[in-house]
Amino acid sequence: MEGIDKTLPTFESMGLSKQKPLEKPRLGQEDFMNLMMAQIKHQDPMKPMENGDFISQMAEFSSVSGLKELKDSFNTLANALQSSQALQASSMVGRQVMVPGDVVELAAQGGIRGSVEIPHAAEKVTVKIFNQSGAQVAVMDLGPQRPGSTQFNWDGIIKKLDDTVPAVAGNQEIRAEVGVYRVKAEAIIDGKSSAVKTFTVDKVDSVLLANDKQGVTLNLKHAGATLLSEVQEII
Repeated sequence: MEGIDKTLPTFESMGLSKQKPLEKPRLGQEDFMNLMMAQIKHQDPMKPMENGDFISQMAEFSSVSGLKELKDSFNTLANALQSSQALQASSMVGRQVMVPGDVVELAAQGGIRGSVEIPHAAEKVTVKIFNQSGAQVAVMDLGPQRPGSTQFNWDGIIKKLDDTVPAVAGNQEIRAEVGVYRVKAEAIIDGKSSAVKTFTVDKVDSVLLANDKQGVTLNLKHAGATLLSEVQEII
């Protein structure tokens, strides 16, 4: 029919610039709108586009725009959380934390504290302390325990408890030497003795904020690299 412009729109007529041969074309929301307006302008009046086509295209534009905004929002939130996590982790340097381990340090004053993880109800739980030479210096009977975490404390005093602990003169109690000690725990469950997991207090020397899913890693004085998620208590 005469009077109908059937010339296909060009990039220039739609206000779009040609991409370089080696570049992948990327159309933004404004480009999509220009393209749709060009389709309306150059459509055949005898065969106009259906309303449903316009609605479908507009819905696609909104969806693309919404997904981009949602992605940007998540990226902003992730960066904010990472910054907050880094700030909180940096404040832990120099502090003490209770983490999975069996090595603990006895200072000149004070004692040793930790906890044991009991998987099932136990008839008896025993914690033993060993010095660097491997000699047992203390035994703590925690008695029957329910499943879960149970704390223990050793005041650093060596005394005659039984034949497994070195005897001292008479009833005299002596203070253990300053240094590193090892902790072992046993539980009698269903009449059988088995080792149970121990947690000890360690000092945070530095923190590392990883870029992977592991998150914050603490560099501890004795236990070395330990994930923040493994910390049972911050002291």
